[in-house]
Amino acid sequence: MASTIKVDKIEGSTGSTITVPTGQTFTITDGLAVSGGGTGLASFTAGDILYATGSTTLAKLAKGTAEQVLAMNSGASAPDWGSVDLTVLPTISVAKGGTNIASFTAGDILYATGATTLAKLAAGTGSDTLKMNSGGTAPEWVTVAPATSDYVKLGTGTVSAAASLSIDGLFTTDYQYYVYYVRGLYGSSSGQSIYVQFNTSAGTPQTGTSYKGAQSGSYYNNSGSSANQKSGGWNASQLLVQNISGSSSELGYGTIYVFDPLTAGTRTCLTSVLGGMESNYQYIKTSGGYYDATEAHTGITISPGSGTITIADVTVYGAK
Repeated sequence: MASTIKVDKIEGSTGSTITVPTGQTFTITDGLAVSGGGTGLASFTAGDILYATGSTTLAKLAKGTAEQVLAMNSGASAPDWGSVDLTVLPTISVAKGGTNIASFTAGDILYATGATTLAKLAAGTGSDTLKMNSGGTAPEWVTVAPATSDYVKLGTGTVSAAASLSIDGLFTTDYQYYVYYVRGLYGSSSGQSIYVQFNTSAGTPQTGTSYKGAQSGSYYNNSGSSANQKSGGWNASQLLVQNISGSSSELGYGTIYVFDPLTAGTRTCLTSVLGGMESNYQYIKTSGGYYDATEAHTGITISPGSGTITIADVTVYGAK
């Protein structure tokens, strides 16, 4: 039978310690006050946090929701759970792992101006290139001029079963030398000669009898015979480049070089190296010549001695 003992004070017999024997439970029904070293609270829920509401009172704060943080309430009187307000955070310095910059514009680039300082470079304009400034201290955007070359493709020309091919208007003061790459050259009959004339304006060939040139070549045929050939022209109406085949399966190919055509005070010169096949022959021919008058020329006209020619393509390059 349970007994009730009412006393005002309990003291240990040998000191200030009161021992509850093993197996016995000492229950304080109304809870142990804060002034007595307790909490003054009889129960808790998992996640509760204790906080002081006065010098001798404690209260419990229920747990917050996922990812909430503990902060002081607006009155700074008690803690509470809430979401982080990023708008009130200070700008984080570089030393603390931040940028120390509060805002950006689209396209900005960050760069260091010192060991613990960052700056932002605004976006450049279209096609700008990023490079270091003249002092080598910071990046900057610059507009780069288009790439230039000392050897540039200027144009092309093709012709099929035609009396001539004029390639005109490509000469400029930027270049002194021009290279014509010829591919797929053949005529309407075997053994045709091919000639070149210089144009004086708008594709009009110079037909005056002031061309001077020479040609040499060699061939080898399927029977094992070979020969060297040479020819030339003086006070001619055009420059002889080579004989050509008369079949689309027997093509001529090679290069034609024109030198300094726009300078009116000099003579326009031409050399060529062309090879090809004619029936059972393999041949290569070189030629050179000039127009014996100090006049400017705007292009060249390629034509056969008779009949027609086909040229798959001619590609023209200018060289400084």
